[in-house]
Amino acid sequence: MKVFRFSLEAVRTLRQRKEQEAMEQYSRALLARQQVLDLLEAIEERISRNFARMRELLAGGCSAGQAAQAQSYHRSLEKHRDDCVAALGLAERRVQAAFKAMLAARQRREAVEVYRDKQRAAHSRLEWREEQKIQDEFALRRVTALNPVPTQSTYE
Repeated sequence: MKVFRFSLEAVRTLRQRKEQEAMEQYSRALLARQQVLDLLEAIEERISRNFARMRELLAGGCSAGQAAQAQSYHRSLEKHRDDCVAALGLAERRVQAAFKAMLAARQRREAVEVYRDKQRAAHSRLEWREEQKIQDEFALRRVTALNPVPTQSTYE
């Protein structure tokens, strides 16, 4: 009996490696997106605290210079937030691209796996046929050994 050997084993290994790399890239993209989300959340919190502080300043009767300075700082925080929103959009597009690449790599690997399964099934069928032939031959030898065929010379 022959040992099963997949003719495209090198391709299968390469496809598995490419799928693993695509999964790692997807993971990195998800992590980068999460970091941008965390930064955006922190900026939103700072904007909220600054807005509350500005209300306190204005309610307490502050100078025009202090109000202008607080307003300027608030605008810089909002610009920073807008930059983070843009970065989040970019990170989201990278996540989607990495996800598509990962799915494509998985499909390419699965195609090779399907072919491998078909080759293995064909090998198993061939092995079974060969084994059946051997068993039939043994059975035939046993029957002929137990029941010898009479020769013609003894009856004449």
